[in-house]
Amino acid sequence: MSIKQLTDKKRLILGLGQTGLSVARFLKKAGQFFNVMDTRKEVPGIEELDQFAAESYLEWQPELFVNYDELVVSPGISINQPDIQTAAEQGVAIVGDIELFAQVNTAKVVAITGSNGKSTVTDLVANAISATGFSAVAAGNFGFPALETLGQKCDYVVLELSSFQLETTDSLNSEVATILNISEDHLDRYDSYQDYINAKKCIYLNAKKRLFNVDDENTFANSEADKNVSFGLKSSKISPDYCLDLDRKVLSKSEQEILPIEDLQLQGTHNALNALAALALVEQSGIEINDKVISAVKKYRGLEHRCELVFKTENVSYINDSKATNVGATIAALTSFAPLFENIILIAGGDAKGVDLSSLKNSLKTTVNSVVVFGKDANKIAELSKEKSHVVENMAQALAKAKQIIESKSLNQVLVLLSPACASLDQYKNYQERGNEFSKLARAQAC
Repeated sequence: MSIKQLTDKKRLILGLGQTGLSVARFLKKAGQFFNVMDTRKEVPGIEELDQFAAESYLEWQPELFVNYDELVVSPGISINQPDIQTAAEQGVAIVGDIELFAQVNTAKVVAITGSNGKSTVTDLVANAISATGFSAVAAGNFGFPALETLGQKCDYVVLELSSFQLETTDSLNSEVATILNISEDHLDRYDSYQDYINAKKCIYLNAKKRLFNVDDENTFANSEADKNVSFGLKSSKISPDYCLDLDRKVLSKSEQEILPIEDLQLQGTHNALNALAALALVEQSGIEINDKVISAVKKYRGLEHRCELVFKTENVSYINDSKATNVGATIAALTSFAPLFENIILIAGGDAKGVDLSSLKNSLKTTVNSVVVFGKDANKIAELSKEKSHVVENMAQALAKAKQIIESKSLNQVLVLLSPACASLDQYKNYQERGNEFSKLARAQAC
């Protein structure tokens, strides 16, 4: 893959870590001037930066921002900070790593965002495209940093994009872009839910095709109707272009069956929708849905910590959905698994990031036998269903309580589901560490 020439500018990278390092490596290779600043006392990646650009690092000095042409802001830093806004008002450009990628990239791009399911869809699309003989790489918020794909042998870059990355991106030209779904998230970063939605909708800018979810009006692309393509559940009111037909139990396009749901390795109706969206994205990117694509989708087993079957006994299944860091993801999991199990014990809790949890209340009422909660906002979840809730201190106690509930009530066909509806950082390094602990303890308990 060739790359375009980057315009010469004086750039300041704000925030190091994985994204900042990828920007620094890219700018160094491109022969561009840059400095780096970070607010943390222990700066992640500083040792690596020292190996190729030690002179570039400066102490955090916001008064110097206006001396640069461009601030390259890492996703973990809000562009609404007063110092960054002051620089912007004085003509300093505010961009992110995806914008730099977009300015020089020549490969075809499939762009994916959403509150839930985007990593699974990104990985599946890259796998399905690769199965056809084209080269594809997953990057962005999942997989490689986008800038590290430049120069690789790559026909397609499949980008998972967060709202934080999208709000600093203007030049991305994708073959097809999608918002899979939107539910309340990151309200500790945005002034309102609408601001979060608006950031997500930046993905449709310059896209040749826009794939939206007919069951979620927040994903709708409201202009240039000739570019719009839909996916979703079949209903009496509307039949989307790409359809999950639960009556016929098939994925279809324009009423023509693509494959039966039972052929999928992915579990649950929400994952069937993810598979459907992936098929739509592959086709709208210019690749025929042929036997190789269908085979790749059938074989795909999903990602760790996303509705991952950890262990199963004759009576109890343990599923790790630690990546469910918001309410929408947990509701999706409960809705998908409720028809499959007589009893569900939900393990939830953590840091809700300021989000209103009340939309979880009906799912707790209608789909679960018991709720076991721990972490920073455990009591907020427990308040939604006092009669079903048990508050504990940690994961070990949560699984012990689940076992006690199963035995004391003599429950049959039980699902013990870790789907927290919250971030993990109050007690864990990340959601992976949380999911790994659940999996380890679940296997030990089940054996």
